Amino acid sequence: MIEIEWCGQLSHVIAQGRCALQQCAAVCLIMITATGCIPTTSPQCYKNSTGPSEDFTCRWEDRNIEQNTMYTLYIFEGKTFVLQEKTNQKEKYLCLEQLGTIYKNMEIWVQRQVGNLTCNSTKNSVIFECLAKYSKPQITGMTRSDGILNLTLSKPKDNKSVIYVIRWREIGAEWQNETFETEESTFQDFYTLRLQKQAVYQVQLMRQSKPLLPACESQQALWSDWSIMVDVPIEIRLPPKVHWKETQNTQSRDVHLMWDAPPAEESVGGVTYILNMSHWPCHKPKTLKAVNRTFNTSITFSEAWVSIIARNQVGSSPPQLITIPAVKHLNHCPKHQGNSNKIEKTCLEWYKLEDGETRPQAVNTSRKKMVNDIENEVENFVRHYYFLHIRKSGTYQTVAMCPFYSQEGVPSKGPDNVLFFNVTHESAVVSWLSIPVENQRGFLQQYLIWISGQENTTHHRLPTNETSFLIKNLHPGASYTVSIAGRTNAGEGPNSTANFETPSIRTALSQQDQTILSVCVLGLLCTLICSVVFRRFRSKLLPAVPSPVIPATKSIFRHDESLSQQTEEVHEVVLLQLQEHNKQPQNTTPEQSTLLQDFGLVIFEEEDEEDEEGVTDLSSMKSCCYPNPSYRGQMLHMSDPIHTTEIIFKENDTESTYRNGMFFDTRVVECDETSF
Repeated sequence: MIEIEWCGQLSHVIAQGRCALQQCAAVCLIMITATGCIPTTSPQCYKNSTGPSEDFTCRWEDRNIEQNTMYTLYIFEGKTFVLQEKTNQKEKYLCLEQLGTIYKNMEIWVQRQVGNLTCNSTKNSVIFECLAKYSKPQITGMTRSDGILNLTLSKPKDNKSVIYVIRWREIGAEWQNETFETEESTFQDFYTLRLQKQAVYQVQLMRQSKPLLPACESQQALWSDWSIMVDVPIEIRLPPKVHWKETQNTQSRDVHLMWDAPPAEESVGGVTYILNMSHWPCHKPKTLKAVNRTFNTSITFSEAWVSIIARNQVGSSPPQLITIPAVKHLNHCPKHQGNSNKIEKTCLEWYKLEDGETRPQAVNTSRKKMVNDIENEVENFVRHYYFLHIRKSGTYQTVAMCPFYSQEGVPSKGPDNVLFFNVTHESAVVSWLSIPVENQRGFLQQYLIWISGQENTTHHRLPTNETSFLIKNLHPGASYTVSIAGRTNAGEGPNSTANFETPSIRTALSQQDQTILSVCVLGLLCTLICSVVFRRFRSKLLPAVPSPVIPATKSIFRHDESLSQQTEEVHEVVLLQLQEHNKQPQNTTPEQSTLLQDFGLVIFEEEDEEDEEGVTDLSSMKSCCYPNPSYRGQMLHMSDPIHTTEIIFKENDTESTYRNGMFFDTRVVECDETSF
């Protein structure tokens, strides 16, 4: 089907402009629509800012993939075509002069043609002046602290105020959106976002221009594309943990630095490291950036510093300062070294070394002066130290490092803490502390020792690295005086004096004897203390067996004495009697005698009842033998009861009575008969 829409005459002529005149004759537009043609999307035309001299770009999308496709962009205003442009691309750049007026409503669409088949996209009514589409925003800076994220955004090309849409989310969670506007007078746009403190986020933004004309409020807003998705880590709270080692060469040291990466939530988005070496002597300040966590360099023998900072997307860590100490300071140099004629390639470093070890913060350096030049500039009687470096192959190497004095003096004091130990009747050891460097006032050459006593004085010289001396050939029970002084090239300093006495031979004990005596005394004390403690402990853990209370009163009765009538409760009684060997008791049958010899005891049993004529006192009963230790067990195993008729006790026999767990010994005069 062929549809002829209209034919007309193009009368619009552009007198001036950047684009050439495209049509100046009659144009007859024929639109051919065929079945099976798929149109493109509606064209989107815009300029990149709100400036009045900006040109426009129109873009559209085509879902077909046929080759040799032609596109025709139509712009129609009222009854006249403003523009009719053909292209084989999916976009068209339009000069401002081609459009003429841009403040009126115009219709735009795209015709797609493949061979003889054509189809049109949907028509849009637009005002070109309102069609401004900013470039996608860029996040130029981020800082994060305590859950507050501060964003710095790039301004659009025209530096106008902008409407933003920001979206953010924790990784893997749903997006959250928010809209905000920026001010026009600033050079950069800013925004503050509140986040969870320990969570990692992702952020994106897009923006659009504010309406420039009242008529633009009804136009559909053109949003920019979304910015690149940015990962937002948490801030780095701790400085990097640095490990380093050095390898000393002849005139330089190789230093290898290594440091640990921040935790994973602080390393999201990548971490860079800033190395600052501005404090190195004789070197120009140098700052390096590194992605790797290692660094190798070569340094001189003097002290050096390296500062390392870790930086992620939202900020920097505190700096980690690494101090690489100088090579151990020498106490003396035989002569000055390294006075080179190539002054332009040397560097001299010197400083005050009052205590002989500590390097001060203020260090003097010069690339023109030599050692001879600075000897007269420094303070007298104060130790200084210098390093002489020579530049070789782009780096400095140390050729000399020595202490020096501009002028030496005698020490200002003698040694401290003069003490004596291991004193015997014939020898003693004296010790002292070295004279401090700040009191030496020169290079200490030796210690002088004077020992006076018994109208005699001896003199000794010791090297400065010794701080003790063994004094021999002393007399017992004598007093001695020791004086010690230090000596430099300028002479001897003040003495430090101390006294001691040797013990006499009688009372003198060697160190070994004193040790043995002390050990013996200590062992005796420990034995006594342990004995007392053991006794107290045993008395608490094992209580003593109570002793039976036995009255001392003896009861002696004559046979013819009358006993008063008594009533007594009689319990089970065991009477034991000592009897002579090979002597049978009277009135005892052979069976009973054998039984008694086997068991060694006799048992009496009586019922508890009152006797009209009284009860004989149990103390008058006599045992026949000593108790057998196993008598109870033997009695329990007896098969027949024991029967006895009479037992006659002789006078002055002693009997033992066992009752209630106790033994009673009683002497009786006579007993006629006892039965049980």
